[in-house]
Amino acid sequence: MKFGKVGEWLKYHVVDTTALLASTNPLYSASEVWVAGMSNQVSINSRLMATVISYAGMGLAFARGRDLSRKIFKITSKTKEKTQVIHDMAYTSAFNLAVAPMIYLSMGADVKQAVIGGLSLAALSLGMGPIMGYSVDVARDLTGLRECERKTYPNLIKRQKSSVKKGLAALLVGASIVAMAGIYALTPDRNKILNYEQPPAIEQVIENQR
Repeated sequence: MKFGKVGEWLKYHVVDTTALLASTNPLYSASEVWVAGMSNQVSINSRLMATVISYAGMGLAFARGRDLSRKIFKITSKTKEKTQVIHDMAYTSAFNLAVAPMIYLSMGADVKQAVIGGLSLAALSLGMGPIMGYSVDVARDLTGLRECERKTYPNLIKRQKSSVKKGLAALLVGASIVAMAGIYALTPDRNKILNYEQPPAIEQVIENQR
């Protein structure tokens, strides 16, 4: 493979993966701590692992798999928006159902939490799929990789200069990080609560001897 081709793949990989993480991490974090019952630390570790795995190749696999799936089903950026949305819902749900439980188990979640987390993400993907697909298409446009021709993409943004688009892309990534920090800040850490409510072993012994 020529160096030019490798460089192009790397650009798509970084842009696609960043777009996927920025659009999904806040919602997945909320699902993990509020639905699956994970502690903040387990959720944070899961998000970090998902980020590492995504940049290590999972993000590329998801994005390229989506491109291949769209090609198989003859879906283009000019296809009816409803059809594109349904495709992204089904594709993302299946992808997360296969991958998510393994990530949760490796990060310290028990089997029940991993199963619930995986099913929650699969269900969440019915709504997240279109967001993830749309984020990839928009990110490619904002970074100058490929023009987004979807009808729901605002012409006001589409007509902006390259520097403005790239600045907007950076702003969206920053907003995602702030949103995640807010979710964890608003969620009491269950481990700390349990440790606070459970007195030290020595205190328990003294209390029992009274």
